[in-house]
Amino acid sequence: MKRYYLTLLCLAILSLMTSCGGKGKNSGNGFPENFGSIGDSGRVAYMMKNTTPDSVARFICASALGRVEGSRIDTLALATAYAYENYKGEELEAFGAEYERFVSALSLADRMKIYALGGTEDPQGLGLQLGLEYMQTIRDNNMSAEDVEKELSEFKKACAGDPDTYERFLIGFKTVLKADNGRDMPKEIYDKFINYD
Repeated sequence: MKRYYLTLLCLAILSLMTSCGGKGKNSGNGFPENFGSIGDSGRVAYMMKNTTPDSVARFICASALGRVEGSRIDTLALATAYAYENYKGEELEAFGAEYERFVSALSLADRMKIYALGGTEDPQGLGLQLGLEYMQTIRDNNMSAEDVEKELSEFKKACAGDPDTYERFLIGFKTVLKADNGRDMPKEIYDKFINYD
């Protein structure tokens, strides 16, 4: 379900960019011809002039993940910093809120990529942080035990080259499961994942 929404968001971004197309634009994708050579800051500046802050947030994340045709973000931290430094007031708030919302709606594997690309998380603590945050994702998306198991299976595959991150994720996730047991967590989630491998 989350992938469906992510696909819709990417299509909306591409549609918006295509509608900005015109003379001197790259064939069909709405970007200027020099878009590939103007660097991350230049790409973000172009988007800031041509669309809304929430769309810029989605553009940066989707481009960093390689999901926007004709665009790329080479250094996520630089692109994000440029937006934070150049937006003010309500635009800055809108950008920040959408950036956080977009990242939190990503699958665990994609969120891990964004955190790693952004360099905001200590690589040793990345899995633990994801695990500690995951219960909120379950609540926000009203996930069933089956949904969680499917996502954890995909996340484990994404961590095949880095099993320590997956192990740290489980430590964080189980810590929250123990702390929240008996409160607002569905019993099926606790029972299924408290001893999950």
